[in-house]
Amino acid sequence: MSAPKRLTLAQAQVVIDGATLVKAPDWSETNHWHVIAADGTVLVVVTPSYGGVGRTRRNGWRQYVAALGPYGSRDPWETRGDAAVRGLIAWKQWATSAD
Repeated sequence: MSAPKRLTLAQAQVVIDGATLVKAPDWSETNHWHVIAADGTVLVVVTPSYGGVGRTRRNGWRQYVAALGPYGSRDPWETRGDAAVRGLIAWKQWATSAD
């Protein structure tokens, strides 16, 4: 079985340039957001991060590359947008890797 074809940096950047951050279909239950490509492919999942000391105990947002599953970042990002950007950086590294 051969490895999946990887994108060039330019191809990956085109995908990123067309991506948008939207509420996940199960948002009302999970509060997850998706970064989706123009073709509807989910690239990154952004999730609430818990462990803070406030009333909600939320301390930011985490992200993970959708194709790799929910192990993602350990450190929370302050905003959904920050987490989405970091997720797209991780997606670009994954999508263009030679492995």
